[in-house]
Amino acid sequence: MRSIMNRLIAFTIAGSASAIAPGQAFADTGGASSPTAGILLGGMMLMLIVVCLVVALKVFSYLRGGELASAWQILSISFVVLIIAEAVRLVDMLGIASVGDNAVMLVRLVGLSAVMIGVARIKKVLS
Repeated sequence: MRSIMNRLIAFTIAGSASAIAPGQAFADTGGASSPTAGILLGGMMLMLIVVCLVVALKVFSYLRGGELASAWQILSISFVVLIIAEAVRLVDMLGIASVGDNAVMLVRLVGLSAVMIGVARIKKVLS
């Protein structure tokens, strides 16, 4: 079962990477560039964060209220915050709503701070 999941993840990463890689090189004409590569990169980041969230929730479910459970719960919450940040960034890039870069960076800062707190708690429990 794990080898199937590993192959599926590897296939998804390879497929996404090949979709982002340009087929041809073009000279810069000075005009506005297409945001397609940024949107695809944002989508890949969103997918990777979702995978991290699923893994963190699975580890949290295995702990069943042990000493490390609160740290993994914080990590899960941080990945939810990072998913929200990437979703807001994609909404801005797609032109659905106008959201400032500062708002996205602030949400990312909160998410990364929660990751740092979770890792610090894991380190504290394990030391």
